[in-house]
Amino acid sequence: MIVGIILSAGESKRMCPPKQLLPWGKTIMLQKVIENADTSRLGHVLVVLGHPSDEIAAKIMTSSKKTRILVNHDFRAGMSSSIKLGIKNAPADAEAFMLLPGDQPFISVNIIDQLIDSYRAGGHGIVIPVYDGRRGHPVILDLRYGEELLSISDQGAREVVKKHARDIFEVCINSPNVLNDIDKPKNYQEAKKQDGEQQ
Repeated sequence: MIVGIILSAGESKRMCPPKQLLPWGKTIMLQKVIENADTSRLGHVLVVLGHPSDEIAAKIMTSSKKTRILVNHDFRAGMSSSIKLGIKNAPADAEAFMLLPGDQPFISVNIIDQLIDSYRAGGHGIVIPVYDGRRGHPVILDLRYGEELLSISDQGAREVVKKHARDIFEVCINSPNVLNDIDKPKNYQEAKKQDGEQQ
């Protein structure tokens, strides 16, 4: 089973309200990320919240049996703390982890499934989407790196990826969405416009 870990514990200091709650189509940004992950072929989905977890948890729905919410009380330690929490709470039969940023609602089910297919077919421990020669998200890391991921620092999973460069399989994705994230209001407006044009 591949476990999706949705990383959504950041404080969103540059956005107001928290970007997880920003409108996205008929729902909110984080809910769209959850829906895409839940509809995909991921076997289990963990949504890691941090600040403000109560407010966000009250506004998202996780009716699927394969999706569960976790609260990272150590969110100020950075993304690495959320990755560790997800791994520690993954089902015993997890074989790999897909790290999904909570601010990328435009990562479609098709992209998620394409990466899963590449992981299963290629035999590589790390699968990364690439658009126009640039690496993006989400990333799949095999369970063989589980112990290393539990000891990472504030660089997130980058140090593990860098250390095992020979085990990386790059998947060419025909969409710039794998490169985009939403950190500032300008990013949000641009992403909404682009998403509307694609619908």
